[in-house]
Amino acid sequence: MNQALALDNISYSMSGVEILKTLKLDVAKSQYYAIAGINGAGKSTLIKLILDLIRPAPGGNISIFGIDNRDRLCREQLAYLPEKFDVKRNVSGSQYLEFIAAVYRQPVAQKEIDALCERLDFPPERLTTRVASYSKGMVQKLGLVSCFMLKRPLIILDEPLSGLDPRARYHFKQLMQDERSSETTILYSTHMLADAEDLCDQFGILHDHEMRFQGTPADCLQQYQADTLEQAYMKCISASPGGQGS
Repeated sequence: MNQALALDNISYSMSGVEILKTLKLDVAKSQYYAIAGINGAGKSTLIKLILDLIRPAPGGNISIFGIDNRDRLCREQLAYLPEKFDVKRNVSGSQYLEFIAAVYRQPVAQKEIDALCERLDFPPERLTTRVASYSKGMVQKLGLVSCFMLKRPLIILDEPLSGLDPRARYHFKQLMQDERSSETTILYSTHMLADAEDLCDQFGILHDHEMRFQGTPADCLQQYQADTLEQAYMKCISASPGGQGS
């Protein structure tokens, strides 16, 4: 099986409000898949469904490396960074990473942590200081280190570029490119379409409860006759379902 992640016929409503409708999504092993959508489009809801934090309407199926996502075994295959990542302010960065390693029942790989810190432009010596002294960007980098240090075959990131300045975004993109050699599969949501154009193999546009587009960034540019992914995205969400936009 070449699929890392498969969603079929996924619908979800909350308090009578439809959020996702008969959604289908396939992510192959070692692919980088980016999902774009406006605030409230359902990106975080989709990720919560994959993680089995909430359940879809009857009839929908989600599998991770061929295992039903409700099976605890599949959760050992992934690492996750939420959009609103936060850490208790009175612990140090090292204490947080030690906690995460313990949760995943693996030793603390300090050399790997130091290497990730260097690649993300996070001074390793700051790991000994309390999180309360970190900027928002440093907290986000700590979260990224905690995910990538686990070496899981599937990494799910909800708005990973949130709080990162241009320099930090550059280092994150370099990290993503470096990780290709490890054959890691990455699914992430983003508002940064230019970055997605540089990084992802497959790209999806979530709008009005459904995936309006799925394919490569090049396919998206061609389909919507656009010069940039941002232009293609705007044409896609302004079009009627199944249309090409104006």
